[in-house]
Amino acid sequence: MKRKITLVLTVLLTLLSTMGGMPRRVFATELPYIQSSAAMIPRPHLGYGIHVAPHTSVDLGWVDRLGMDWVKVYTDTEAGYYRNQKVLYRYDLIWPGDGNWDGLKSGVRARALKLVDLGVEAVEVHNEPNLQMEWPRGPNAWEYTQLLRIVYTEIKAVAPQLIVVSGGLAPTITTPSRDAITDVDFAREMFENGAGNYFDAFGYHPYGYNAPPEDAPNARTLNFRRTELMRDLMLEYDLGSKPMWLTEFGWLRDPAEEGLNCLASDLSFAGFSWMKVSGQTQADYIARAFDFADKNWAWAGPMFLWNLNWSMLGPGVLSQCNHMRWFSILRSDGQPTLALYSVAAMPRRPVREIAEMTLVALDDMAVEIGYSCPAIIEVGQFQVRNTGYPGTGFDAKIEPAVSLSGPEVTVSPALATSDDVVTVYADTTGLTPGMYVIFINVETDIGGAIVSQNIRGYVVVSETFAACQ
Repeated sequence: MKRKITLVLTVLLTLLSTMGGMPRRVFATELPYIQSSAAMIPRPHLGYGIHVAPHTSVDLGWVDRLGMDWVKVYTDTEAGYYRNQKVLYRYDLIWPGDGNWDGLKSGVRARALKLVDLGVEAVEVHNEPNLQMEWPRGPNAWEYTQLLRIVYTEIKAVAPQLIVVSGGLAPTITTPSRDAITDVDFAREMFENGAGNYFDAFGYHPYGYNAPPEDAPNARTLNFRRTELMRDLMLEYDLGSKPMWLTEFGWLRDPAEEGLNCLASDLSFAGFSWMKVSGQTQADYIARAFDFADKNWAWAGPMFLWNLNWSMLGPGVLSQCNHMRWFSILRSDGQPTLALYSVAAMPRRPVREIAEMTLVALDDMAVEIGYSCPAIIEVGQFQVRNTGYPGTGFDAKIEPAVSLSGPEVTVSPALATSDDVVTVYADTTGLTPGMYVIFINVETDIGGAIVSQNIRGYVVVSETFAACQ
């Protein structure tokens, strides 16, 4: 019989040294340990993206001239336009008030197959569900998580290659009427309800409001680097292996620069007036935001600027002072703003959308068994995770290290694909009492480079009879 070792900071274990047979003490906080050569592989490039409004006369060549890797679209027709970019599709859904979940599921499957045919790479499930204007029933993290779970499950059943991004949350405060729920609280409730199992990437909208992109974050401030608070929350819920996709961000250009007094003339702008910056400031902040994210947020995926051309929608669609127009980097006549020139000229790293292997212990990777009851026992489990670009995968060879004096170790499976769980077993037959350290080597080929890592576990053979119970 066996029992799992409880690892707490105060527990000391006896390690039998391979030199001179002298025991030494090790703290449980040393366990488990991962050694990696993955640092030799550059982390995936975050990706440059932009929103393009449908139903305008915009020259789509701007997307190429801006050097964009990605474009975010809203209609099926748009999805087929872009041959030089990957496509993120915004997929808005309605909570089935009639309870027709089967209809929702079949609709999601059909939509997923259609999007694959159109060449779509990724799907964002809804938009800013922490706002009532986007979730008319009133923002509800539990409801959104249930919808996300169903959509993710149905998409993966028929189109597993599609990247599923959770709906980008709006950075906001919780209002007295609760028509807006702060992003941090909403995300926490999502994670408490298991949302982390139902997205490949976490969506977020790091708007800069009227502050520089480098301003430090804090819980009471809405700014670009509030993203880091959200990332901390992901780490708290053990979601650090999943990237964040920044699916909307930008700064609002002051309409007064074009002679419009929008504060007084249009309610669709009045609530946004405090966010406005000059055209030059908009240009500077956008380029600096891309640069900051690329240099400091290794966990960030594609980053989508809001927007190219909402300014070109007709007045019957958007009023002249509607705030969405003034995030655009094209003017209403299709001519560039200073921000467009800034984005086109900013330095950027070449795209490198590759996988990245990380070994994650799912338990203590340590087990105790009695000397008088040798057996083949389960030591623990670890996961071979892809913590890089979610649209790629890899195969990894799992090989236990051979020990002359330790237990014989086996694993299942011996060949894993990204995100597989590997179970480790040890045969304690013939072992004398003591602690034995075991190593499991994992090797894969990523981007033509061999990546090798190992993870270790511990087998304790005890003289006590209780260890056989």
